[in-house]
Formats: sequence, structure tokens, C-alpha cells
Amino acid sequence: MNGSQTGVTARAAWLSSCCNQSGVPPPPAPPEPPEGPRALQAAVLGVLSLLVLCGILFLGAGLLLRAQGLTALLARELRASRETEPGGASGGDDDEDDS
Repeated sequence: MNGSQTGVTARAAWLSSCCNQSGVPPPPAPPEPPEGPRALQAAVLGVLSLLVLCGILFLGAGLLLRAQGLTALLARELRASRETEPGGASGGDDDEDDS
């Protein structure tokens, strides 16, 4: 292939890439969508993320309060059982079996 054939081939490739078979240039590319829907989508996702985070914190706080209540109840029961052991050595164990 000589230099003139290379130029013709390159021009033909360029024409086929930018024009359709009739020689009319293709229509312009559609404009990019406006940023409005994208901003709205980002806002909705942000709000949903905050709601999920608040839900997780709410459930975690509820579980923490329940655990604290159970540990406080257990500590009270242990304290009460320790107080009755030294003073009720004569028959404190029999009373515990009845209840």
C-alpha cells in the first residue's frame, strides 16, 4: 500500500465512523440528563440511610437497656442471697426450695 492509498483508507474509515451510508451526518447525541433526578436520588438515599442508622441505634439501645436491667436484677438477687446466708444458717436453704 502506498501513501495515497493509506490516506484514502483513513478518510473512508473516518467518513464511515462519522456518517451513515447516505452521507448525512448522524443526529447529535442526546443531552445528558439534568442533575435534578440525580440530586433527588442522592437525597432519598441519604434519608433512608439515616433512618436505617436510627433504627439500628434504637434497637441497640433497647437491647442495652434490657441487658442492664437483667444484670441489675441478677445483682439484687445475688446481694439478697448473700445477706440471707450468714444470718439464716439454721434453715435458710429449706425456705428457698419451697418458693
